[in-house]
Amino acid sequence: MDLKELLAPLAKDVAVNLNQANGTEISIYTIPTGKVGLPIAIVLHDFSAAVSNAVITVGKTGGSCDEFLSDQTLTNISAAGDFLILMPVPAAIPVKLVEFAAAEVIGIEITTTEGSALTCKADVYGRLRDA
Repeated sequence: MDLKELLAPLAKDVAVNLNQANGTEISIYTIPTGKVGLPIAIVLHDFSAAVSNAVITVGKTGGSCDEFLSDQTLTNISAAGDFLILMPVPAAIPVKLVEFAAAEVIGIEITTTEGSALTCKADVYGRLRDA
């Protein structure tokens, strides 16, 4: 398997409003029928303003929405062209993740709203395999 297969873009340029109410879930990718999704990273880009308060989780919508990443405080975004790569950081102990079954939705949940107008776009990178 080459790197392009491992890190294929599953979704690109999905609109995300970081000023929605706490607890709002935003669907960013639905796993196709007959496939299993293995997400690797979420990239947030094209921020409309500086980020100072937003906190998000990433996971399966319709539940805790934190199976991929629990609370992530979005910081250090202050200028056009800045972007964030959200992914579990490998450590001495392997990081256990979960697969997403067909029809399950990868989403972002706003756990702390930004408090002022703020949008960005999300890309999902990962791999699909046959179920």
